[in-house]
Amino acid sequence: MVTTSSEDIEDLIDRYRDKHDWERDKAHVQNTSKVIRQLVQAIVETGAVDEYAMRTVYNLCQNDDALQPENKKERIDNLGIDSTAKSEIKERIDEGTGIVGKGTYSVPIDGYEEEAFNLLSTAIRSDNRDEIDPAIEEFANLEIEGIQNGIISPILYFLHPTKYPISNHRSRTGMQKFFGYEMSGRLTSYLTEVEKFHEVRADYPFKNDFRHLDSFFNWVGEQGSVLGERSTKPVAEMSDDADLYWVNQHSQPEIEEEYLRAKTDGLWHHNLDKLSIGDIVFHNFDNELIGISTVIETAETYTSRGEEYYRVEVDLRSFGEPVPVDDDLKKRLGQDQYRTEKYYPIDKNGNLNEAYLANLSRSAAEFLLSQVDSIEESETPVETSGSPRRIWQITPARGGEYWGTWMQHGIASIGYGLDHKVTNDVADIDDVDELSDGELVEIAAEAGDNHGRGMAYRFQYEIDEGDVIIAKQGRTSESDIIYGIGIVTAAHREKSYPEINHSDVVSVDWKVTFGESGVDIDVGSDSDSIKTYTLDTLEPEYYRDLTSELADKGDVDRDELLALVFDESSQDDDEGDTTDEGTNHYWISANPSIWKVESIDDGGEVFYTAYNRKGNKRRIFGAFEEASPGDKVLFYESQPVQAIVAEGTIREGLHEDEHEEYDEPVDGITIEYSRAMETISWDQITAVPDLEDASPIRNRAQGSLFPLTEDEFETILALEDPIEDGVSQDAINQLKTKLTSPEVDVSIPNSLYFDDADRLRREIEASLRSGKHLIFTGPPGTGKTKLAKAICESATTHEQVDDYRFTTATSEWTAFDTIGGYVPSTGDGGQELLFEPRLFLKCFRQDRVVNEWLIIDEINRSDIDKAFGQLFSVLSGDSTELPYERDRTVELRSLSNSTTDEELADIIGNPDAFPVTPSWRLLATMNTYDKTSLYEMSYAFMRRFNFVHVGVPPLTTDDEVRTSLLDPDGTDNYATAWLADDESLRPILADVYPVVAVLWQRINEHRVIGPSIVYDIIRYLGSYDDAGGSRKDALTSAVVSLVYPQLEGMRPEQQKQLIRSLTDQNVATENGPVTLDLDKSLLQQKAADFFGITFDDDA
Repeated sequence: MVTTSSEDIEDLIDRYRDKHDWERDKAHVQNTSKVIRQLVQAIVETGAVDEYAMRTVYNLCQNDDALQPENKKERIDNLGIDSTAKSEIKERIDEGTGIVGKGTYSVPIDGYEEEAFNLLSTAIRSDNRDEIDPAIEEFANLEIEGIQNGIISPILYFLHPTKYPISNHRSRTGMQKFFGYEMSGRLTSYLTEVEKFHEVRADYPFKNDFRHLDSFFNWVGEQGSVLGERSTKPVAEMSDDADLYWVNQHSQPEIEEEYLRAKTDGLWHHNLDKLSIGDIVFHNFDNELIGISTVIETAETYTSRGEEYYRVEVDLRSFGEPVPVDDDLKKRLGQDQYRTEKYYPIDKNGNLNEAYLANLSRSAAEFLLSQVDSIEESETPVETSGSPRRIWQITPARGGEYWGTWMQHGIASIGYGLDHKVTNDVADIDDVDELSDGELVEIAAEAGDNHGRGMAYRFQYEIDEGDVIIAKQGRTSESDIIYGIGIVTAAHREKSYPEINHSDVVSVDWKVTFGESGVDIDVGSDSDSIKTYTLDTLEPEYYRDLTSELADKGDVDRDELLALVFDESSQDDDEGDTTDEGTNHYWISANPSIWKVESIDDGGEVFYTAYNRKGNKRRIFGAFEEASPGDKVLFYESQPVQAIVAEGTIREGLHEDEHEEYDEPVDGITIEYSRAMETISWDQITAVPDLEDASPIRNRAQGSLFPLTEDEFETILALEDPIEDGVSQDAINQLKTKLTSPEVDVSIPNSLYFDDADRLRREIEASLRSGKHLIFTGPPGTGKTKLAKAICESATTHEQVDDYRFTTATSEWTAFDTIGGYVPSTGDGGQELLFEPRLFLKCFRQDRVVNEWLIIDEINRSDIDKAFGQLFSVLSGDSTELPYERDRTVELRSLSNSTTDEELADIIGNPDAFPVTPSWRLLATMNTYDKTSLYEMSYAFMRRFNFVHVGVPPLTTDDEVRTSLLDPDGTDNYATAWLADDESLRPILADVYPVVAVLWQRINEHRVIGPSIVYDIIRYLGSYDDAGGSRKDALTSAVVSLVYPQLEGMRPEQQKQLIRSLTDQNVATENGPVTLDLDKSLLQQKAADFFGITFDDDA
């Protein structure tokens, strides 16, 4: 494939970065990533995965147009995962998830559930590619039919956005079109393709999250004509010999992986065996013509789940805009002038024939192309490495008599077969028909290159796509004749042509031709093969000489001829002296996922290649050409370090050497490590105005070797901080920002309503800003947990807060769960006990110092003193040593805004010190009824918190029930908040809100429940209606299912009074009298089952 020039690519990427809203894109994919990680974690915790669960993971990768949020939430509801995880996942689904488009795949892992579980559990447990890659490889090697990159790569991407890219048709096409990488799309090749994505990200200014590169391919597609490479007029070359077909497809993998698939059951429309290489296929996917393809491999058969199938590989080129297969198109395409004799895609009644494969006439194909706005170009594959292509000479028969046919049909051919003179040359073989195909190939492979069957072997098995062919007649006593030069576009196949006697052919795009008779050329050479043999390879030196002669003889440009074979032009023949006097200065970017600077920190060297593994020149290639021994280098490590880490010296300029990741020697430079530097962060560097125009800054360090001026080099060195006990000033400054409390502005989520929202907001903000921790109290269902999460989400937008953690307390909690404790080591078979930090300590330090707020739901379900006793001091602002040892005593260090830099440096450098900063907060929730039924909270604990009551507003006014609280047509109430969350509830709300308002009021006279439970009742009623039940049954069932569990712990007489009130008649409301029409008998029967009470006295 001919790629876009590097200059045009860089310009295109600059335009993309200017116009693309990355921040919005990032927020969306980060939310999806959190959803996928939470879902996979929840599935892994169940210990198994099935097809439904695996498909659900993929479905959440899809955008909301491909699969509606309600459908996603329904799939979550049907999973057997933790209920808390379900609720949190569904909340995030409401915020919008997914980026993958149309196609709700099945994910057929039946029989491979254990292997799929191993892949998911490894990917969620580990952040290390050394562990995850083998799991991917093991799963890929299963070669499960229907599972390729298009399904697995989005899951891997959302689990690890900076490590694994999405590999789908769009991204693979972009990688080929713009960066010259050949991509397969098969899962077995995914890890190889991952490295190609990493190289592009390293060489160009894309962000670390692979979505940024993926969005680039999206953005390019939206621009229409890009760099003149996308034709605005559809052009599809259809060889006169190509047969034309129409295929009806409904399987997204067929489109993503570019193949046709049908059973080998003898049905006419499943007969893919009739397809030949070069045949043309129009693709109808779900009643849209989406593209046109060329058959590139004949049909192969395979067995899946006991069924045998054909599979045909095609090269699919998408239309700029799909063409709807609507009534108008079917009517016009069904006209007699376009029809074939049989097997046509439109039947006699003008309806679409739903057969899989149908025939098209040439006139029908030309009509369809006239409806297309543009076609993605399928360009001839071209290697972009510095190595020349392989060059072949082939004679178009004696006297060049086959040359006209070769030009007409775009082919080259040979008359020798693999059986040529076998019976003459090989002993004990009298009849070649006795030999198998494999034996014939083996015999031919052992023949000499210039033997007839040796030439046949090379023609059939060595000539490949991208090779150069020279159609040439070699003559011993006269000048040679050159007929044309072309590029192989498809390797060997058998096909007969009436004009010639050859049937072994390769497809050729003849780039340069010299008429029917060719042009006479004299090029000196000692090789007799250049003169007379039918087929042989030619040396690049001969080709250079040939291009000079052809440029003199014919009307051709030598640079164009050289470009067919070399990544250069004639201008490259003269090597200029690029050496400048004096010392040059450079910045070199090291991607830690490829190599780390610390690997040579003992004074070693690194050979840095000037070409990537694809063979493309690295960006700013001139810097490699100019580098000389003695030049100074700064080593910059990209994500996650993003800092200058060391200084080095060029040991040897551009030269050829071996490299472990390259099959052949490659050009590069050798750099020697000089000294370690105190890290100079990217933020420090970009904050200096004098460095704004420096090459690595302009390119955001996305590349390899960047030139620096001496002033720029010295300016960067001047930023180096002295190391204070191994701790940089930058690290100290980061911790220092956490010594002030964030001014958190509390915003009530749209899905919540509070009758006293202003009072609630003021209490929360005052508590947080005054340094207090919070406990939200109130009856169940008042939104305490959602409110706590919303506050923490808001807090994480401030630089002082890195993230937050959420957990639910249990009665089994001890200090081991909250603080940590000793566990057996893993490295010596458990012979040693090591301290392992747990929940609270992880809020303050992980692999670095952090500040993560903590939410504890239902806090008084735990034994407070037992679980939190060691934290009492630090919650009051005092430091405390814990009874554990690692290298030093483990301690909680309480900091203040007066903590000195020296103290901060000591804490940062001590991995056993866990700093509690003034900006850290603990938020907890507690149901009012739990306060008396579970563990008591000691005064010592409670005085460290502010308590904020989240209650239920009065449900009556002037002896009437306040139905207005649930009126969907009201302006600001519970109903309007719920409708903001789910507009589909409006009909059921409008129908039942007066009854539900009375029901809520009657329940709350005896046991207060919050609006969340009422919301659940509304949703239950809506679902019950869909199932066809009566309203009376629905209300009764909703009360039993959702309200009865809240009545535990009440005195029996109170329970009876409440249940009796649920069938009250003519209750006064703002809407007039309302009667509660519930099934009294069923309510009492279920109460007996739940609570062991009877209503005998009601008889």
